[in-house]
Amino acid sequence: MKVDRNLWRAILKDFSWSNIKRVLIMDNSPHGEFSLEKQIEEAKQAWLIAQRQMDWADKDLLESAILYTTTCERRYMGLMQKAKAQGFTSWKQSDLTAPSPSSSPSA
Repeated sequence: MKVDRNLWRAILKDFSWSNIKRVLIMDNSPHGEFSLEKQIEEAKQAWLIAQRQMDWADKDLLESAILYTTTCERRYMGLMQKAKAQGFTSWKQSDLTAPSPSSSPSA
């Protein structure tokens, strides 16, 4: 409901595309930014949904479903590459341990 009120305020009072984008897309973080982790998770969910839609798409909608699935996949992969470039990892640095000498293969 809060988003609806803010959306109407953005439309009626101070209309601008940036205000509407802020209300609809941005989260409530202190800087008004849409976090990369949240974007990645939403892109992954969209991709999974698109894959499920291909299961029930009929002959007329199949091409559209394929294009949508490809688009979602590319967005997800692009966000993952962006996260990798920014140094994000899916593990904690403290979880990484050097292999012990006894576990190395003997020649």
